[in-house]
Amino acid sequence: MTRAHTRLFEGLDALALEDVYSSMEPRHFPAHAILCREGDRGDRLFVIERGLAQVIVGESDNPRPVARLRRGDVIGEMSLIAGEPRSATVVASVATDTLVLTRDIFAGLLARYPVILTNLNRILASRLTRQNRRQVERFRGEVVALVTGQSSAPFVLDAITAAKAASPRSVVAIDLTGAVPIRDVELEQPTVEETLAALDDVLSAHGTLIVVAGLDQRNLPALLEHMDRVIAVTTEAETKGSANILRPMADRVTLVLPTLERSCAPATLEGLRVIRTLDVRDPSRDIAWLGRHLSRTKLGLALGAGGVKGFAHVGVLQVLERYGYTVDYVAGSSIGAVVGAWLGLGMNAAEIEATMRRSFDAEYWSAVFKLSLSGLSGGLDVHTRICRETTGDRSFADLRIPLVAMAVDLNNRQPAPLQDGPLWQALLASTALAGVFPPYQQGPQRLVDGLALVPVPTGAVIDAGADVTVSVNVMSRDTLPAWPGQPAPPKPPPARGSVMLNTLLEVMDLAQLDASVRHADLADVVITPRFGPGTWRDIHLADLFLEAGRTAAEEKLPALRTLASPE
Repeated sequence: MTRAHTRLFEGLDALALEDVYSSMEPRHFPAHAILCREGDRGDRLFVIERGLAQVIVGESDNPRPVARLRRGDVIGEMSLIAGEPRSATVVASVATDTLVLTRDIFAGLLARYPVILTNLNRILASRLTRQNRRQVERFRGEVVALVTGQSSAPFVLDAITAAKAASPRSVVAIDLTGAVPIRDVELEQPTVEETLAALDDVLSAHGTLIVVAGLDQRNLPALLEHMDRVIAVTTEAETKGSANILRPMADRVTLVLPTLERSCAPATLEGLRVIRTLDVRDPSRDIAWLGRHLSRTKLGLALGAGGVKGFAHVGVLQVLERYGYTVDYVAGSSIGAVVGAWLGLGMNAAEIEATMRRSFDAEYWSAVFKLSLSGLSGGLDVHTRICRETTGDRSFADLRIPLVAMAVDLNNRQPAPLQDGPLWQALLASTALAGVFPPYQQGPQRLVDGLALVPVPTGAVIDAGADVTVSVNVMSRDTLPAWPGQPAPPKPPPARGSVMLNTLLEVMDLAQLDASVRHADLADVVITPRFGPGTWRDIHLADLFLEAGRTAAEEKLPALRTLASPE
């Protein structure tokens, strides 16, 4: 039997692994047998070598499945370490082979191989955060159910094809409906039972397994219980007719509704979350998105604060566009929110660059830093006009790509992610830089530039649903003594504003350097352009900022390709 590839024993060489496995006792459990029971003494742990199991909590009259276990998963490690009673019952869903490790033998292994304790800590930590759960799925593979109704059957093959194209890891499919010409996995009988029995072997060789099932599938509930995710592409009527099957797994089920209208707006139906509608008149874009969703390659882009340095964002967009990447979610602080809004409205990189050059020219900066007797006020009208004109007075509901514009509420001293209402108002709030623009009043909130707390809102695109995240941090300590190819920095225009204000803004920049790095580092791929001498107000350096963004993005393409393939 092939040994289970478990994270518990990562880092051990062949001799150490032989020692560990020879210390463990093999034990077989037939289908529906109990491996361990909630409340029992925890004096041993199990490693699943083959089969499937469910973790169940609650009283016998109201049991609740809370997790699904497959080859390589560890059972009972917390009870073994802490000496506390079992916190859940584990039941074999199919015939399951395990390796058993008692407390005394485990203690001896820890003494000989301390790396096991490090691995155990990582396993426990991985259950606490979404980011780590995604890493676990990449480690062991993921099985996804694609449940279809009659109206969605014509789109299934195209969606699977799109999933295979979007993922650098191998994606295969099993069709239980008999209607899709798929021959990725050879099974004697493509039934629910045969599919569940084959999961471990398939996922040992492939990154994602898509199981296509119909709403009328025999034993559908048993199948869905062991899927990591369930995506139902069903009409409103089909969903209502099958709600009793899907609703008990609402934590894992999401809906894609075939309709005559296209919308990115989330909603709920029969207690289930609707994540997308599929335009049956022109489905190509929605099917491509569904493929990325199936393969967990939806791309989220977090654009950081930085004034004119935001031209680097345009350079990054040019590279992503040139190499065929589609942005599915975008979040931005300050200038990042502005660029993100234009991207969300459907502008391509060239249109964003032209809009940015037209909007934030030398006259704009002159107006922004024009002093009046009451302080800086001359630029607010100009800035407001630009926010309104470049977004066409449209709202978040009009976006083609979901956007989070990050601001900060001075009243509660917390980040204020903005996702509804008029776009121009959100941009005014997200760019209300202290000392330059007054706080934007929105109801009880006094909103200022997202730079104050979240300079690079990576967490916002993760929360929005991105599977692969790219952050662009244009505030870094790592600067060049001179711009590439130029012996001396371009000569700046005459200084704008007062010396006191300029000093204040420089201090604010310095205060946010560490926060920018910390928030950017939450992303899977971190792009940090390297700039020569210059500040966030130096519009005469726009071309150099843009080129720095292009260069930094191209350097990170290999890392991005390991997570998502270009279309």
